[in-house]
Amino acid sequence: MKQYWIVGALLTITLFACSQKKQETTAANAVQEEASEIPEILQNHSEKELFTKLTGGNVEWISLFNGKDLSGWYTYTAKYGRNNDAENQFLIEDGMLHFDGEPMGYICTTDSYRDYYLKVVFRWGEKKYPPRENDPRDSGVQYHFPDTARNALWPLSIECQIQEGDCGDYWLIGGSTADSPNKNENSSNRFIRTANFENPTPEWNTIEVICYDDKSEHYVNGHLVNQAFNLSLSEGKILLQSEAAEMFYKTVDLLPLR
Repeated sequence: MKQYWIVGALLTITLFACSQKKQETTAANAVQEEASEIPEILQNHSEKELFTKLTGGNVEWISLFNGKDLSGWYTYTAKYGRNNDAENQFLIEDGMLHFDGEPMGYICTTDSYRDYYLKVVFRWGEKKYPPRENDPRDSGVQYHFPDTARNALWPLSIECQIQEGDCGDYWLIGGSTADSPNKNENSSNRFIRTANFENPTPEWNTIEVICYDDKSEHYVNGHLVNQAFNLSLSEGKILLQSEAAEMFYKTVDLLPLR
């Protein structure tokens, strides 16, 4: 009987050691996975030495949309003003943002940000409304919207266009200014993206925006399609447009770079 007890004790110790080793391996893998959360476009960026928040693989992701409610955001429509979603335009369904598209407006972060990487995953819906029922489905990510600027359609900011066939275009809104190698000869406030890497409706697409100093870059599905410098705005709130077309936003995540 004593021998059985000794064998049992040794087996218990062995199992405990294996369990501890497994936990240590899991923890090490978790650390490795956390470091790998730095997006590839940042790991390979020509200015990565400027992104001090990423030094040593430390990342501080901020989920701007929590999948449950609009905490950290406010709504605005030209028809009803701020925080008055009288027609249930801005919905949350199955952990996603669902914008009906009418009346036109946006949701906007309550906080301001500067020097960051922003990742937005979206797809277009089916509905379209006048006066754009015959136009490509449209939306956009506006950023660097100053705290001191007023809400309007559309407020002072820089826009990364999200429109069928034009994802990644710049729009300089409300008097903002910038320079770009992709400047449009026919419009001083629009810079046209260099190529089309969109997935067709209703597939998901990923928009990535990198902002640092007075520069920004627009990526569509992992491809750099546009860039600008000498931006007149370098920080501010972030808003997602609802512009006469049904839209779904799956995730909205931000990674501080400094």
